[in-house]
Amino acid sequence: MKYMTIFIIIVFILSGCNRGYDSLEEAVQSQWKTPIEILNYDVEKQLVYYLDQSQHILGVYHYENGKYRYDNEQSVGMTFESDSGLPFLVSANHFEGVGNIIHGAIRTDEHEVEKFVIEYKNGESQEIKAKNNTFIAEFPSYLTISVEELFTEIDNAVGYDEHGEIVESWN
Repeated sequence: MKYMTIFIIIVFILSGCNRGYDSLEEAVQSQWKTPIEILNYDVEKQLVYYLDQSQHILGVYHYENGKYRYDNEQSVGMTFESDSGLPFLVSANHFEGVGNIIHGAIRTDEHEVEKFVIEYKNGESQEIKAKNNTFIAEFPSYLTISVEELFTEIDNAVGYDEHGEIVESWN
């Protein structure tokens, strides 16, 4: 009986060390009192784009041994509006261990964005598949600038629907 008690205590202690969650949504929700909604995620970069009420948030998560962890340590949140047209966000951030990331969204319940195209002043463009009207992408290799300089290099960004029609233009 003594060994059984010791075994149970050890298992209890070790299981508490993992502090992971079975789903990404549970891991992110553990950091918030209000309900969140995951809109997009990048498995390779371990980035998650989610909505907390009206705030759009991009953060780094960790997946190890079948468990998800999220701690808001590397996350950025923003709200955005528009005086004309649909609200369109384009943002850039550096995440430690991940790199420079471009991300954004078009806020609309009336349209489904199929893809985003970012047009740069050097004539290049970057096409990004949309998920739930959001996007997450790495900086293209031809951009050798910091995240702070990105907006000096973007000419425009456009969201397109499945028929190739423009949903909204950033510029």
